[in-house]
Amino acid sequence: MRDLHFSIDIAATPARVWDCMFDPLAYRDWTRAFAEGSYYEGRWAAGERLRFLDPQGFGMEAVVDDCRLHEQLSLRLVGEIKDGRPVADSPLHTHPAHERYRFDPLPEGGTRLAVQLQAWDDGFLAFLQDTWPLALQRLKVLAESTH
Repeated sequence: MRDLHFSIDIAATPARVWDCMFDPLAYRDWTRAFAEGSYYEGRWAAGERLRFLDPQGFGMEAVVDDCRLHEQLSLRLVGEIKDGRPVADSPLHTHPAHERYRFDPLPEGGTRLAVQLQAWDDGFLAFLQDTWPLALQRLKVLAESTH
């Protein structure tokens, strides 16, 4: 697995960035970079299980390891989903991947969102390197817009 790091400065409070990142409707918007129609099932709370899915039922299962409101969220990716069902032989069962999101206030105002994740060194790695910056740019637009 390889570690990937992305960050973006957003002219909005950490609370606003957090809300835009994890709100179900806003999530569908900014994650379109990964798959049109992406959504999640579950709760963003420590110990909770989440499912990240596309409309065809493909995605990932994760457990929230740490959730500090407006500060940090850590996930452990524990399985893959195909056709809406868990993949029995997913390598994530024995070697979970991790994702971490930090929402750091900037001295001049705003937030630096830092994303750290692990990815298999395969064709999906290039996809993530290409799409995460696009997704974060869309999240920035959402968080900086007035509501």
